[in-house]
Amino acid sequence: MGTTPQPAAASTAGRAALAVALLAGFYLLAAAIVLGLLGLDIALYSGLGHVSAGLLKIWALTAVVAYPVLRVVFLTRRPRGETDGGLPVTREQQPGLWARVDRIAELTGVRGPAEIRLVPDVNAGVREDTRLLGLIPGRRHLVIGAPLLIGLTEDELDSVLAHEFGHYSNRDVRLAGVTVAGRSAILHTIGTLHQRADRHQAEQAAEIAAKDARRLAKGRTASGEEAGGGVQRALAKVFTLYAKLYFRVSEAVSRRQEYAADRTAAAIAGRSATAAALRRIPALDAAQGFYLDRYATLGWDAGALPLPGQFYGGLAHLLADPKRRRELDELGLPETEADPYDSHPPIDRRIAAVEALPDDGRTTGEGGPALALLRDPELTLAALEAATLVPEAAAKQRLDWPELLRAAGLAGAHEAAGPVRRALADSGLPPTLDALLDAVDAGRGFDLAARLPRSEQPAAATGRAAREFLRPVLRTALSRTAVAALAEAGLARWEFSWSEPAELRLPGGREDELPAALDAAVTDTPDTGPLRALLAGAGLAPSVPAASADPLRK
Repeated sequence: MGTTPQPAAASTAGRAALAVALLAGFYLLAAAIVLGLLGLDIALYSGLGHVSAGLLKIWALTAVVAYPVLRVVFLTRRPRGETDGGLPVTREQQPGLWARVDRIAELTGVRGPAEIRLVPDVNAGVREDTRLLGLIPGRRHLVIGAPLLIGLTEDELDSVLAHEFGHYSNRDVRLAGVTVAGRSAILHTIGTLHQRADRHQAEQAAEIAAKDARRLAKGRTASGEEAGGGVQRALAKVFTLYAKLYFRVSEAVSRRQEYAADRTAAAIAGRSATAAALRRIPALDAAQGFYLDRYATLGWDAGALPLPGQFYGGLAHLLADPKRRRELDELGLPETEADPYDSHPPIDRRIAAVEALPDDGRTTGEGGPALALLRDPELTLAALEAATLVPEAAAKQRLDWPELLRAAGLAGAHEAAGPVRRALADSGLPPTLDALLDAVDAGRGFDLAARLPRSEQPAAATGRAAREFLRPVLRTALSRTAVAALAEAGLARWEFSWSEPAELRLPGGREDELPAALDAAVTDTPDTGPLRALLAGAGLAPSVPAASADPLRK
């Protein structure tokens, strides 16, 4: 894999100057719209010589267009007091982390942050409160994702920090900082215009709905009118087109900055650590998503969460599992196509550029896990949970992992058995496993299965085809009802594992007998004997059906 040619410094400097000119043009475009409308108003007044009703209408229309341009483009600023979210950590609270950050900032040759915040995302970044499009610097804010602390070594974290601070060294392109600030300003402006357009469209849609309701109440047809985004939407489209031009021009500058920041990271943390961090971050992102979906939130519907500090911190257990770690190592880099508007080069090209640097004799893995930089990591991650989880999380019960899985399994089994129990109740039967087994023995299991939710094709089938469609439905109903009864009796459990999906366990290892017992119960001549014997052997003894006891027989 070869390296990607990078733009020459002179070419990039020219692009940066052009990008700054286009950035100024963004505001000149807005000024031209406002001044043009003002000039039109003055010209019309001069031509008429007096103020007429028609002229007032035109003035009102031009004001409707000019106001959002002035309000959004020139007057909108980042709200004072707005933060990057997450958990702020002071020097007194986390001296080790601050010392590491100060050291990397000093080695990079830039001013360090005034604030550090931990966030729950696989992300790190430095933001500066600049003025005049980045020409006047301000306070710097550093965010560090907790997954990076959990999944990276100290030297790999050094490379990430050095990369972020490297964006402010401006060793390659003096105007690069302005282009970066310009991207942020333009994105914020366009986003605000679209937000205003969405709000206007929602208000207009509500007015149209109310108007149509009145028309229908009078026996008239609906107007058929559709809500639009109004002037704000049109302005957003105009400025978006201009922004695309700016992003295409500034893309070379931004990408050169990324390569330069990677070289800064390699010079400070080492070539191997920088390449390793670039490889590991996409895998960490995938692991974080998998972990949150399969582990951290598995008990949410059951009203439970992991113990404090483990909602985010449990990722360390997943990463420590040999099988999961091997899967992550084999995951490879994400396949992405180059986006002409993306400020970052594709990750594989960045890695190739780093690995093409001269060997510095340093290896990765130095300094141990980055999480050790935190004082009392468990307590810190618990504080991050309190700062970032939704308010509903505060009411959840906190359980260790096996108990969390038990609560989730019990709630899931109860929910899965719900349709079967409702079908039994709708048939006039007790919503119990006993009643279901008796119904199956009476030859009415398929009638009950027909009451359960099915797709269109099975629901439309008749005769033998209908029974074949219903057979797996009945089998699933028996399985879910039996598992729910065992779980509610405390006889079924799920085995927790970081390597494999949770597996159902019955007393005496009888879970291996369950498939055959279910198969016997859904044949054309059903036999629930094996399933009853399994349940009795597991400690749950449903009543033995009598020949005369047929609750569904007429």
